[in-house]
Amino acid sequence: MRIGINTMSFMWRASAREALEILAREGYRRFEIMAQPPHFDPTMSAADAQAFARFLRDAGLTVESINLPSLDQNMASASREMRAYSVGLYERVIAIAQTIGAEAIIVVTGRVNPLIAPPRADVEGWFGDGFEQILRMAEHAGISLLLENIPIGVNATAQGMIDFASRFDSPRVGICYDIANAHFIGEDVAAGVHTLKSSLGIVHLSDTNRDKWRHDPIGMGSCDFA
Repeated sequence: MRIGINTMSFMWRASAREALEILAREGYRRFEIMAQPPHFDPTMSAADAQAFARFLRDAGLTVESINLPSLDQNMASASREMRAYSVGLYERVIAIAQTIGAEAIIVVTGRVNPLIAPPRADVEGWFGDGFEQILRMAEHAGISLLLENIPIGVNATAQGMIDFASRFDSPRVGICYDIANAHFIGEDVAAGVHTLKSSLGIVHLSDTNRDKWRHDPIGMGSCDFA
């Protein structure tokens, strides 16, 4: 099993380079970077991306995936402008991934307001249209897109993600299954892994309880890792 580490715990307190330097001293070599300013700017210049690629080569480190969290961007937004902005942001992240040698980009399945959500058909259509646009870009760049389940996403369940992914006949579409997110919504995580097994690209491992959405160290929540 290829084990790497995500830089989420460093996102608000260190740059991605500083985080990788710290983690490399602990023996880690494979990483997933959160593309969130000021940690790692998805709108960085080509020169800055090239400088980061040189840092990785010199340090013998690999960024295998880039994760663009759904904090500010949202391809399932009711706002046409926000959807266009989000697609453009993914386009820039795809270019960065090419430069630094990342194989995949994590794509959360939009962000849906749990209180006053638009009609289901609308958010599915908006997200699907945006995903189709960025998939064409990713295929041209040789980058994979891995759909991630989040509790506030358009498709929060394993079955929902596999149903959505099956709409695209592309080897560049896969799944990033986050077990804490799945456990938090009450999903049978083992069953979810089996549902997604043919499409899994990455599995995110962290712990959570079901009363509060967390990404904690293993053993601090109620996820059944066995």
